[in-house]
Amino acid sequence: MRKRLCILTNAHRDTFEVKAEHTGIDKLVDGVVCSHDFAAPKEDADFWRALELHEPFDAARTLLIEDSLAVLSAARSYGVRNTVAIRRPDSRQPPRAITDFAAIDGVADLI
Repeated sequence: MRKRLCILTNAHRDTFEVKAEHTGIDKLVDGVVCSHDFAAPKEDADFWRALELHEPFDAARTLLIEDSLAVLSAARSYGVRNTVAIRRPDSRQPPRAITDFAAIDGVADLI
């Protein structure tokens, strides 16, 4: 479908690299953006401005799937139209009640 798939993370790049080494998740996506590279967390509008310069995207056509409601709110405020919350970011915990965003239990629900 020629859609670009990127991981956006607040994890430090070194920390993400350790996770990627163990999981191979970085090989399943087109790009990885660590908020530390922009000196602004995903909850900050500065992150979204820097992201758009680094990884141009159409906010009206972008889909953000995220477990942090604060990040989803920041993205929505920036203009990202399609925001989906993950109700169960920890499979050992019960699903969270989420009312402000479309929500799924996990990314597998999208398949």
